[in-house]
Amino acid sequence: MITIEQIKAARALLGWTQDDLAKASGLSKPMINLLERRKSNPKVDSLAAIERALTHAGVEMTEGPGVRLNTLPLKTEIFEGEDSLLRLLHDIYDTLNGTDDPLMISGIQEAKYQEQGGARILKEIDRRLKAGIKTKLLSCEGDRNFIEPIEHYRWMPKDFFPKVPTYIYRDKYAIFLWGPPKKVVLIQNQDIAQSYREQFDAFWQQAKIPN
Repeated sequence: MITIEQIKAARALLGWTQDDLAKASGLSKPMINLLERRKSNPKVDSLAAIERALTHAGVEMTEGPGVRLNTLPLKTEIFEGEDSLLRLLHDIYDTLNGTDDPLMISGIQEAKYQEQGGARILKEIDRRLKAGIKTKLLSCEGDRNFIEPIEHYRWMPKDFFPKVPTYIYRDKYAIFLWGPPKKVVLIQNQDIAQSYREQFDAFWQQAKIPN
């Protein structure tokens, strides 16, 4: 877990004020101030929110403990095997929980998720819903398999519906391959994520609202 020293050092690296950190983490400035002055016992959730905000801004926590700016413009990771989708859903929850950033999924096929994902996938979706994470789902026109509230869905024309589901959240873009073997390709890069986010928004505006 991030330390008070790391929080101060990270703010200095980024040139952030306490106001900047409060806005990025979703916490109040007075809370940040009390934490840094050690006038309040930090809660695990608060420290986690601060660490997510700083990591998203390009700060890496190092041993020591210390901090450094991440100069890598692109990170990739591959999950392979039966639990690959579950690992992706865990990362989505950890990345978006406590933020106002949405999750965008294109190529969603809920019947296939239920068939191949099982109860663990449904449990993870339920956890995300209870956390209030905003979600937009593009499914195929005519598909009436709704696991989430119907207002989360829009219908894409069959001619444009992708064969593999893709996920956009914060600075991450992921592709899920049904396999075999099941595989997730996860890319972390702000420019790539933003490019696909704009593409998703264009499809979302043109997609039909399920009746």
